[in-house]
Amino acid sequence: MVVLEENKGSRQVIGNPQLPFINSLAARYGLATNWFDLSHPSLPNYLGLTSGSIWDGPSDTSPQDRTYPGPSFVDQLSARGIGWKAYVEDMPRPGDLTDQFDPEHYVVNHSPFVYYRSIRESASQCNRVVPFQPLAQDLSAGTAPPFMWVSPNLIHDMHDGTAAQADSWMSDLMNRVTASRWWSQGGVVVLTWDESEDGDQIATIVVSSRLHHAVLSSRGDHYGTLRGLEEVYGVSLLGAAASPGHGDLSPLVAP
Repeated sequence: MVVLEENKGSRQVIGNPQLPFINSLAARYGLATNWFDLSHPSLPNYLGLTSGSIWDGPSDTSPQDRTYPGPSFVDQLSARGIGWKAYVEDMPRPGDLTDQFDPEHYVVNHSPFVYYRSIRESASQCNRVVPFQPLAQDLSAGTAPPFMWVSPNLIHDMHDGTAAQADSWMSDLMNRVTASRWWSQGGVVVLTWDESEDGDQIATIVVSSRLHHAVLSSRGDHYGTLRGLEEVYGVSLLGAAASPGHGDLSPLVAP
């Protein structure tokens, strides 16, 4: 499970007394201490993290302005028969392609998969991008897919809301996760931030029952996160994820 928060640098997260739960995860499980974003503003980081390329380095545009051919990481998973879902808080409906910035704290550029034509043009793929509410049911019913992407809304991702709101939301999510069969069967949660407004360094926290006070000090970025995910699932490395210069998160995320 990848959870992507917004617009805070590592120094604004690690050690922040308003984020006690998130900091407890960093201290207890795994932390990449030298991890960086790719670009500014948000959207190129979402694209890089999911496809190994920031493409044309777009501003925070909607898919009405431009889309990209793919493939994305989840296309790789589907080709291998590995299930996935993206849970996007306040998204109007499953597979929504109206590409709007919704007044209910939803913005389409925090839902990266709807930017790829490989997903937009496939009903089966597109319908895997759903609102946030079904995640609780999927976790409790034991129907959570092997890979999950979670985008909080603008209040809970630290973009517009407070640190305390994000911390409480993450605590509630992790309570549901750790009570699930998905977790007991070896689930791993990667909590990271899209970009930093204080330099380029971001916090990247990995939560896994096998990790205890683990630290990854080598330098990396979102491409290194994608590389770690691709290695875990045994798929090829997309784009810049194949370059060792971008790091490799697999020491924290691999079983």
